[in-house]
Amino acid sequence: MELRHLRYFVAIAEAGSMTVAAGRKLHTSQPSLSRQIRDLEEEVGAQLLTRRARGIELTPAGRTFLDHARLVLSQVDAAGEAARRVANPSKPCFTMGFLTGHELTSMPEALRILRDELPNINVMISSQYSPPLADAISKGNVDAGFLRRERGVPELVFRPLVKEPIGVVLPSDHPLAARKAISPGDLVGETFVGVSRTAPVVRAVIDDYLKRSGINLKPAHETEHVADSLLSSIL
Repeated sequence: MELRHLRYFVAIAEAGSMTVAAGRKLHTSQPSLSRQIRDLEEEVGAQLLTRRARGIELTPAGRTFLDHARLVLSQVDAAGEAARRVANPSKPCFTMGFLTGHELTSMPEALRILRDELPNINVMISSQYSPPLADAISKGNVDAGFLRRERGVPELVFRPLVKEPIGVVLPSDHPLAARKAISPGDLVGETFVGVSRTAPVVRAVIDDYLKRSGINLKPAHETEHVADSLLSSIL
C-alpha cells in the first residue's frame, strides 16, 4: 500500500465520482485510477467502493477506511511540515519603531545596518508617536526605536543621535520671512499654530523656551502631523 493509493481513494470518496476525481482532482485517466483502487482493495482485503450509475458509493468497510486514510495523510503532511521547520527554521522578527513623520530620516540607514549585522532576520516597521512608541518598547512589542526621550519610562535606555532645531514656519510673503533670525518677541500678535499633546516632549521644550523668553504666546490652533519640531506662525 502506497500513499498515492490513499490519496486516490480519498479524492474519489470526496468527489463521489471516479470520473470527476480522475479528471478534476487527480489529472489522470479513469482506467488508471480504477486499476489503482483495485490494487488498494486487494491490499486491504475488502471492497471499499461500489460503482453505481450516478457515481460511487462507499461500502461500510470503505467508510471506516476513509477515516483512517485521512488521518494517515494528515499525519504525513504534519511530519513533512515539522521536518521543514527544523531544516529551515523561521527567521526571527525584529521590530523597529520610528517616530511618526520621521521614518524617511532614519529608516534607510537603520535597515542597511540591520541587513549587514543581522542578515537572517525579518524586520517589521512600526510608526507611532513618541509616547506610545516608548510604551511599546517597554512592553516588548517593539525591539528598538527612534523617538524622543520620554519621561516615566526609567526602564528604557536612550542614546542621543540627533538634535532637532526649533524654527518658525511663515508664509513666503510674511514681513518676517525675509529675516535670517527671528526673536520670540517678534511673534507676539501673530496667529500661532502650536504642537498638540501627541508630542509632549516637543511641546514642553517650546513652552519652556517661550517662558524663559518672557513672552506669552498661546497657540490659536494645534497640529499633529505638520513637522512637530517646528514652531508655526501664520497670518
